[in-house]
Amino acid sequence: MFKKVILRAMIPVGVMAMSTEAAAMQGDQLKRPLEAEHVTAAGHELLMLVPNIADEIQFAVGQPPGDDDAQVLLQVAAAFTGEDLTTVCGNHVVAGTLKHGYSDVTCTGHLLVAGHRVAIKPNSELDASIATAVEQGGFLFQQCLIVEDGVGQVERIPQAIRDRRAHIIYRAACIMADGSFAVIQGLDKMYCHEFIDALVALGAKQALYLDMGTWAYGWYRERNGSPINELAPHFDNTRHQTNWLIIRSYY
Repeated sequence: MFKKVILRAMIPVGVMAMSTEAAAMQGDQLKRPLEAEHVTAAGHELLMLVPNIADEIQFAVGQPPGDDDAQVLLQVAAAFTGEDLTTVCGNHVVAGTLKHGYSDVTCTGHLLVAGHRVAIKPNSELDASIATAVEQGGFLFQQCLIVEDGVGQVERIPQAIRDRRAHIIYRAACIMADGSFAVIQGLDKMYCHEFIDALVALGAKQALYLDMGTWAYGWYRERNGSPINELAPHFDNTRHQTNWLIIRSYY
């Protein structure tokens, strides 16, 4: 059953995690699960997944943690994977280590996690963000910035996706207008402009496209160790996924 999102439990524009001492002070508030809510916007049904204030946002490359890691609450594909099925789109940072990926002009934005903060920024700030992620042992990956300062940017979706006649499911990492972080996925098939309109209607200030199509497999669980809920079926390309956006809970 999906639960109503509790705004006070959302991650503020930047708060990624708390110290052990701060967590202890918050008490039972930190034990709430990943919040999941069905929402309607721009005529479509979507699922909004909101981390607890004590959860950590991470980026993994190579091998995902797996659903047997009870601390992982969400795992979805993040950046594009190259035609060689091994390389990640754009330079990226994993736990403070800079890794080089292939260049792609569609990478217009990035997600940065550093110093207990999470942010989505345009790639005009990429060099500074990479330096910050490396210095502070953080995470960074690049993707299409499809909402910037509350304005939809449909032209930043790759042309090959925009030209598709068939509707598909879309997913994005978002910073909302109130400063909260959320992963939002369409529950019905739509065109890319419809999905972006829905994000804006929901109050997304910044939104970064997450790899979908036949790369769409992902899952979430509502609390540590609970059964997973799959967000998309397994496709042939699921086994070729190279990188993932992770939400991890230690409480």
